[in-house]
Amino acid sequence: MTSIRDTAAPWQSPPGVRARPVAPQVVRRVSELVGADSEALAQTLGLLDPRQLVGVAALPDPLPVTPAVRAAALDGPVLDPEDRRLLLAAGVLVLDRVDVLLGATGASVERLLAPPLAGHLHLADGRYRVADPRLRAVVHEDADLTERTAVHASLAAELERVGEPGAARWHAALATLAGDPALADGLVRLARQRLGQGCAVAAHAVAREAASHGTGEVRARAFLVAGRAALLAGYLHDAVGWLERVASTGVAAVQEGAERARDAVLALADARPLDRAGTGTRPGAASLDEDDEDPPGVRLARLVVPVARATVSPADRAVLAAVVDALARLDRYPREADEVLARAVVTAVPYRETAVWTGTDGLSPLAEAHLRVVQALVLLRGGDAEQAARVLDDAAARLPVSHVVGGLAAEVARRTGGSDTLAAGLRAVGPEPVAAAVAACRDLGYPRPAAVPSLVVSAVRSCRGDPDGLADVWARWAGVLTARELDVARLVADGLANKQVADRLCVSVRTVEVHLGRVFRKVGVSSRAELTVVALRPAS
Repeated sequence: MTSIRDTAAPWQSPPGVRARPVAPQVVRRVSELVGADSEALAQTLGLLDPRQLVGVAALPDPLPVTPAVRAAALDGPVLDPEDRRLLLAAGVLVLDRVDVLLGATGASVERLLAPPLAGHLHLADGRYRVADPRLRAVVHEDADLTERTAVHASLAAELERVGEPGAARWHAALATLAGDPALADGLVRLARQRLGQGCAVAAHAVAREAASHGTGEVRARAFLVAGRAALLAGYLHDAVGWLERVASTGVAAVQEGAERARDAVLALADARPLDRAGTGTRPGAASLDEDDEDPPGVRLARLVVPVARATVSPADRAVLAAVVDALARLDRYPREADEVLARAVVTAVPYRETAVWTGTDGLSPLAEAHLRVVQALVLLRGGDAEQAARVLDDAAARLPVSHVVGGLAAEVARRTGGSDTLAAGLRAVGPEPVAAAVAACRDLGYPRPAAVPSLVVSAVRSCRGDPDGLADVWARWAGVLTARELDVARLVADGLANKQVADRLCVSVRTVEVHLGRVFRKVGVSSRAELTVVALRPAS
C-alpha cells in the first residue's frame, strides 16, 4: 500500500487552481476517474463546488468533462455513432452483464471483441468493464437528452425481460422526462435495500430519483432514505438538505426516522452527543467537554451512539456497536477494548466503491470510517504509531474520516509522528478535534508483553515482509494448499471480498469461490472470518 504520506498532499489544490481545501478521499476518487495527469485533475477540481471538494456533498456522476480529460479520452481511433451508442449504454448500465448490454443495443459480441470497442470494453465471464472512465464521461456528455433517454428505455426493457426488476425500474425512471408516481414506491424500496447492503452511495442516487417521481407519503419516505444514505456516505450537507425536506412534508410517519438521522448529523458536524436520557442534544446544549467527568473514551463513545441508531445495515450497526463498546472500555479496560475492536476488524467487509450494483454486502463509508479511526487510536494507545499511521492513511484515502468521533482522525494523525500534513489536511476539511479526542490520544503506558501483541495489531498484519505477521502461516499452509489457493487465502485474510480477489488475480469470481471452498476444507474452517482468525493465530 502506498501511504498518503509518501505522495504530494492530495487535499491541497494542484497548481493553477485557486487554493481550496480538498478532502483526501475526494481527490483520490477524482484522480481515479480523470487519470494521473495533474492538469486534468486541476481542471476537474476547479469545477467542483466547495462542499463537494471537502466531501460533504456528492460528486456529480459522471464528472464534468474538461479539455484535458476530453483530449486524453479521445486520443485514439475515431468512434462512429454506433460505437458511441454502445459505450453510452455500457457506461450507464448498473449491472455489468454482457447479455443485457447486447440485448438492449442489438449488437453482437463480435462487435464488442473487434476494434475499436475491444480496447474500450474489457470482457470476462459474461461481465464487462469500461476501460477508461474518462471516455465514459465524454460519451455521456456528448449524447443529447433524446439519446440518453432512448438508451435507458432500451436497458429498462431488457432488464425487465431477464428478471432484474430493480435495475429495470431505475433505468425506466431515467428514461422518463416527467415524473412518474407509479415508479416512486418501488424506487424507495430499492434504495432501502441498497442501504441495507451498505451501498450508501448507490442508495443515495436511487432515493434522489425516487424523490423526483413521488408524491405525498412516498415522497417523504424518499426524502428520508436520501437523507440517511447521504449521512452514511459521509455527505453531511446533502443529508441536512434531505432531512429538512422530510420536515416540510408534515408526514408524521417518517418524522422519527428523520430526527434520528438529524441527531447523527449533529454528532458528526458539531460533536453533539446524546444526553444520558437517550435523546439528542439540541442547539444551546452543553458541549462534549463542559463539566463532564467521564473519561475521554466514554465521552467519544457518546458521539458514536447517534450514528449507530441511524444506521440501516446490520453490518453497520454491529461495527458501530463494537466501536462504542471499545471506546467505552478504552481508559479503564484497554485489553478488553483491544479484543472487542479486533473482532470487528477481522469480520468486517470493507466498503468498496463500484459503479455497478453487484458484489457482496459490506460496510457503508461512514461505518468503516469510524472503525478505522478507532482502530488507529487503539494502535496508537498500544504504542504502535507506525501501524496506526498506515491504517489511518489508507482510511483517509477512501473514507470520510474527518468528521467522525469529534475530529479524532486529525489528532491521531498528529500523534503518529512524521509529517503533520495529513493532520492539517483533515483539520482543513473537518472540525477541530474536541478535548476528549485530544485526551484519548495520550499513551496510557499500560504494559503489553511482547509475547502477547495487540489483537488489533494482529488483525491488520499483512504478509508484506512483516516478521511478526503471517509469514509463518503461509509457510505452514504451503504444504497443504496449491499456489493459487494460497494466493486466495492471503487476499481473503487481508480483508478483500471475492470480487476484489478476482480482480487482483485476473480470474472470475466463480473461480475464487471454488478455490476458497477448497481452502476452507483443507484448513478446517467454515467461513471467511474463521479463516482470518486462524491465519492470525500465532504458531504454537
